[in-house]
Amino acid sequence: MAKKSPFDHDTKTIRPKWWRVLWRVLFGQTIPQKLFRAYIVVIFLGSILLYLPISLHNGEYKMVLDNDINTRAYTYWDALFIGVSALTNTGLTPAVISETLSTFGQVVMIVLMEFGGIGLMTVIYLIWNLFRFKNKRSNLNQIIMLQSERGNEKIASTFNSLKISVLFILGCQIFFMFLYSFWLCWGPVHEQIPVTFDGYTVSTISSLTTDNTASYIPAHNNYGYALWQGLFFTVSAINNAGFDNFNGGISIAAFRNDWNVIFQFMALIQIIIGGIGFPLIYDLIEKIKFKRKGLTYKLSLFSRVALVSYFTIAILTAAAAFAFEFGYTGFQYTSTISDDTVGVNATATLSVPIYDIAHYKEYANEFGKNVMFNKCWAIFFNSMSTRSAGLGTINQSILSPGSQWLYIVTMFIGGSPSSTAGGIRTTTLAVIIFTIIAKARGRKDVNIFHKKIPDDTIRESYLVTLTAIMLVAISAIVVFYTISLDPDKNVPEKYTVLQCVYEATSAFGTVGFSMGITSYINHFGQIILCFVMFVGQLGVSSMLLSWTKKDPKGNRVHYAEESIRIG
Repeated sequence: MAKKSPFDHDTKTIRPKWWRVLWRVLFGQTIPQKLFRAYIVVIFLGSILLYLPISLHNGEYKMVLDNDINTRAYTYWDALFIGVSALTNTGLTPAVISETLSTFGQVVMIVLMEFGGIGLMTVIYLIWNLFRFKNKRSNLNQIIMLQSERGNEKIASTFNSLKISVLFILGCQIFFMFLYSFWLCWGPVHEQIPVTFDGYTVSTISSLTTDNTASYIPAHNNYGYALWQGLFFTVSAINNAGFDNFNGGISIAAFRNDWNVIFQFMALIQIIIGGIGFPLIYDLIEKIKFKRKGLTYKLSLFSRVALVSYFTIAILTAAAAFAFEFGYTGFQYTSTISDDTVGVNATATLSVPIYDIAHYKEYANEFGKNVMFNKCWAIFFNSMSTRSAGLGTINQSILSPGSQWLYIVTMFIGGSPSSTAGGIRTTTLAVIIFTIIAKARGRKDVNIFHKKIPDDTIRESYLVTLTAIMLVAISAIVVFYTISLDPDKNVPEKYTVLQCVYEATSAFGTVGFSMGITSYINHFGQIILCFVMFVGQLGVSSMLLSWTKKDPKGNRVHYAEESIRIG
């Protein structure tokens, strides 16, 4: 008798009716329902593990608040928020991971990030298939389950596509883990010194331009610790999770200047690999294999649309970011810095328009030796990271208003389907744009690369986008009032609705960037953001379908058709 997989739930063999009802409630009947419930179970298991004393350093929750690392009691709600953020590959949390979670807690986070990035059902199925020695055939139910999570549009090649893509991603993780560990152990990386303005930490200045060896990061010349940080970071980067276990600071701001751009470049490669989607990775690998054999391999329509849309949006976003940031002088700060930081024998004062080209030579201590290159790279890296990664080198609150709204749009779009990214996905936007173009030209069919897009796909694209807009808008308003109406929070005076929109969009796009309000959100607001992160990870369509019945009664009734005037 064939051995059943964990995907098979044959309720007909269970005779008691009450047990069948309970089984359907717990595990669901449809594929989206099973996915939804499986993720919920893992979230609660992960949050319980993160709440255990073994997961914490001293049983305390350390977070950045008012420019300092503050300590308060650690609650289950904190563990739940971190667990959801890790499983959904978001990275949105006020906690300083390296100072809050122990090694065990960070291991739990790594497992959750892998489950969320590779796909929970994909991981379970691949592990089960690996240790199954007989009857290795997969049934249709299993393949459809995998296809709905990380598969491509062809059922026949779903398993092979996932197997090759996952092996490639795991190989990349191991390769980059060693590269990161070498850089962390022997690279020119220094601790960061915060720079404040009007109560905000707006930037950090690296000691890279000095010979102050006391300011090296803890992993310097400590390869064991560097290897551990490299493992954590490679999992976070390729899964677009946005977490790091470095000691405080603004994400990876310690790697902002000069030679540390190499570290950012390695992270950027992983961000792209994780964001383009598993089907595209599989198609590109197959194309290389066929080319070596002298054969022709044609990329699928999905892969071509995903590839073109991903990099087109990336180029347009970077160009717009440069246009918004260069010459922007609306936000300046002044800070007094000691002599061992700026490399002079007296106290110096910096008044820095962050991207002011006309005076960039005055700010060598802020952007390192290669000032112009570092500033250009900071803009480019931030524009790529806001797609879904959430690994930043600068504080998002110091960006120009144009850039902030631009990144709200890019976070909302996200990356490719069947990838580690969230948002409405790039292919959804592509279908909408081509539909508008077809309408403007008076064409009835929507064609992309000489292929007609089905009407159901067009309808679903608009449905996903409209639902996502309403979700982000409502959640931003709720978060705004949960902060402003909470008397126990010392809310900054510059707190605005824009910051809440940025936070909510970051959660939906599973990005993890914040304009500094995450620490002020109460537990109710965190639950709202958890739901938004969950929708962004699972997808709007899957979330909506998780609430529908297997055979809705409304589909059996058809009424007479009559048009109404719109637009």
